[in-house]
Amino acid sequence: MAEKTTNGDKMRFLIQEGLLDPTEAIVRANRILQRDFLFDDPYNMEPTHESYHMDLITWQHSPNGDPEWLYVLKRQGYLMDLMFAAQAQKDPRYLTDARTLIFDWIDQNLAHPETWRTIDTGIRLMNWAPVVQVLRKQDFLNATDEAKIRDAVQAQMAYLRTHFIDRYLLSNWGVLIVTGPLVYGTLQQKTIAEVDMTWCLQQLETMCALQIADDGSHWEQSPLYFIEVWRDLLAVQYAFGRYRRELPLLIAQKIAAMRRMAPYYLTPAGTLLQLGDTDAVRIDELIQTANMMVGQITSVTEKLPLHVDYQLVAIANQRLSFNRYAGYSGGVELPLTLDSPVSGNYFGRSTWNKNADYWHVINGNIGSGHGHVNLGHFDLIINGQPVLIDPGRYTYVDGEERHAIKAAAAHNTVMIDGQDYDVPIASWEYQTLGTPLANMAWHGDGTDAITSIYQVAPEKGTKATITRQFVWLAASHTWIALDHGQAHGQHQLTIPLNFAPRFHVKQTGDRWQAQLRTGRPVVDVFVGEANGTVTTGPYSARYNQMSTLQRLTLTQDFKDEVFHGLVVAPTDTWHSVSVVPARQAENPKSVVAPQFCYALRLTDSQGNRTYVVWQKQNTAKGYQLYFVDDIPVFGNLTIIQASAAGDITRQLVRW
Repeated sequence: MAEKTTNGDKMRFLIQEGLLDPTEAIVRANRILQRDFLFDDPYNMEPTHESYHMDLITWQHSPNGDPEWLYVLKRQGYLMDLMFAAQAQKDPRYLTDARTLIFDWIDQNLAHPETWRTIDTGIRLMNWAPVVQVLRKQDFLNATDEAKIRDAVQAQMAYLRTHFIDRYLLSNWGVLIVTGPLVYGTLQQKTIAEVDMTWCLQQLETMCALQIADDGSHWEQSPLYFIEVWRDLLAVQYAFGRYRRELPLLIAQKIAAMRRMAPYYLTPAGTLLQLGDTDAVRIDELIQTANMMVGQITSVTEKLPLHVDYQLVAIANQRLSFNRYAGYSGGVELPLTLDSPVSGNYFGRSTWNKNADYWHVINGNIGSGHGHVNLGHFDLIINGQPVLIDPGRYTYVDGEERHAIKAAAAHNTVMIDGQDYDVPIASWEYQTLGTPLANMAWHGDGTDAITSIYQVAPEKGTKATITRQFVWLAASHTWIALDHGQAHGQHQLTIPLNFAPRFHVKQTGDRWQAQLRTGRPVVDVFVGEANGTVTTGPYSARYNQMSTLQRLTLTQDFKDEVFHGLVVAPTDTWHSVSVVPARQAENPKSVVAPQFCYALRLTDSQGNRTYVVWQKQNTAKGYQLYFVDDIPVFGNLTIIQASAAGDITRQLVRW
C-alpha cells in the first residue's frame, strides 16, 4: 500500500517531538560498525557487560564460552540500532552495514540449521522484518538480494514448523517463535506462504488462551518474560493494524489485559519488579507506546519519560504525538492496589510517584523454570527506597550460583528448619515443589491485608503448613507479617529477609536497623522472639552482573506449631513493639494460647497504640470474645487503633 511519508521521516518526527531518543542506539550502532559486540540493550534478554571485537564474526564460537552469547549474536537485535542510527542521522553507512550483517548470517548459517534454535529464529525474523522493509524501499537490495533473503526466510519458516513441539504452547518461546514470522510476513507480503501465516496465528491464539489470564498475568511468574511476550504481541497487533489484517479477538483482549497489568510490575523508580528470572530494567517506552497507540492517558503517563519503543513504532509506522495530551481520551486513574488470585500476586502502593510506598506479595504456582522458590515472599519499598527485595536472576548457567539465587533463602519467605522446599536440581528443574493453598485480600481505609497459605514437603524433610498474615498500615508506612508454622515434632522456624544492597543491617537494642553505609538508620525491624543472624547473600540487578546484599535470617525453635510477629517501618516510627497476652471473656486470670488469640502491640512515642490481633483457630470451649490490654476483640483478623486519650477504632478484616 502507498505511504505518504517514509518510515525515516516518521521516526525523525518522533525524535523532534522528544518521543524517541536515538543516543544509545547510535552508540551501539557505532560499536557494531567497528565490530565491537556488547549486548547491553535490555531487550537482548541475556545482556552482556564485556565487549568482544571480531573483525570476522565467528558465528559458531562464543568468545566467552557462554552459549547465551551466541544466541544473542544470532538474534541480530543490533540491526534495529543500525536502522535507528541511519534514520536519525540520515547516514547510509548504517543501513549498508545492516545489509552486510544480514547476508553474513545467511552465508555463514543458512546451511547449518543444526546450529539454530527455534526461539532465536523467531526473534531474528522479528528483527529482520522492519529492517528488510526499509532496505528494500530505499533501494539497498537488488532483485538477486531480495530473492536470497526470501529463500532464507522461507527456510527459517520451514525450520520453525518442523521443529515446533507441543510444550512451546505453554512457553514464552512459543510466542517469540511465531510472532517473528507473523510480523515479517505482514511487512513483506507474499514472502511467507499464507498457509504458514495461518498456522502461526492459530498457534498464537492457543498460546494466548493458555498462557495469559484474563487479568493480564502471565503464567511463567517472571515480569521480564511477561514483557517479552507482551511486546511481541504488540508488534503483531501493530503490523496487522498497519496492513489491515484481522487479528483474532482473543489475542486483542489478552493484549489489552496485559496493558492493564503492566504498571503494577513497575517499582516507584520505574524499573521492573525483580520476580523470578527478571532484571531491574526500565520499560517506560513499552508502557507509553501501548497507551499512546490506543490514545489513553493513565496514572503513569506523566510519571514516566514520554518515550516510545522504537521497534514497535517502526513496525506500526504511525505519526504519533501526545501533543501535550490534546485530542486524547480522558485520563484513566489506575487503582493503587491490584489482586491477581489466578497468579497469586498482590500489589499495593501509596501513589504513582517516585517516592511512593510499594509492596508486593506472591503465593502462586512456581510457573516455568523461570520461576523462583518464593511462596509467601514479599517485596517492600518505603518512600521510594527498596527495603526488602528479590535478588534477581544473574545467570542461566547451571551451578551453585544459579541454585543459590533461585532458592528460598534468597527470598523473604518462611521455611521450616531452613529447608529449601522447592529444591533446584538443574537450571530449569526442581526436585520437589511446595503447594500454594490459599490467598485472601482485604483493602480498607488506610489498611491492606493479604493472607497467604502454603504447604511445603521437602523430600527428606518435614511436611509443614505456613500461614502468613500481611498487614500494611499506610499512614505509618508500616509492614507487618504475622506468621504461623505447623509441623509435627521439634522444629525451627526460619525467616530470611533480604535487604537492598544499599543497607547495612545491625542489631540496636530491641530492634534491628537497616542503615545506610554512612551509618544513618533508615528502617527499624522488630522481630519478636526470634534470634537473628546477618550473612551475605547474592544480588543481581542485571543478567551476568553479580554483587551482594545483607540477609537477616530469623530463627525460632518450636514444637508442633509456632507464631511469630515481624514489623518493618521507618526508623523511630514505633517506640516499642511487643506480643501481648490475651484473656478470655469471663476468665480474667486466663492466659490464652496464641492459636486462639495472638496479639501484636505497636506503640509510638506519644503513647498511641496499634494492635494487630489474629484469632487463627476458632474457640470450641468458653466464650469467643477476648481482651487484649482490656480491649475487647473478636474476629479472625482485627486492627485496633487506641489513642493515648483512650479513643478506640476498629477495622475488622474478617470474622
